[in-house]
Amino acid sequence: MSSELSELTFSTPEEWEEWGKENSLVFIPEFAKSSKGQKFMKKRGSDFVYEVFEEGCKCVKCDSEILVAEISHPIWDGPGMGGSGKCHLENVPYCPKCEKKPNYSGSQIIAN
Repeated sequence: MSSELSELTFSTPEEWEEWGKENSLVFIPEFAKSSKGQKFMKKRGSDFVYEVFEEGCKCVKCDSEILVAEISHPIWDGPGMGGSGKCHLENVPYCPKCEKKPNYSGSQIIAN
């Protein structure tokens, strides 16, 4: 599997590129498809690869089911860069055996 993975070309869908430019996201995905039709996903800049199925994802390295952690990004939309208490919640996939669970406290989003 690892030789096949090295031949994959990962790319980020355009809508994620735009969303990532406008917001402070932890997880910007990249996707690839093998010559056999298998679908894969990884976090931009990461070496951890997940195989994607209709019912979820699994870690290519250890075969564990991928879990999702929720990250809360406070929205700074008030005077003096204060906030109204609103947050943007982001779901971030991770392998419970190979990766550290993402921290719930995300970076702020500055509203225009």
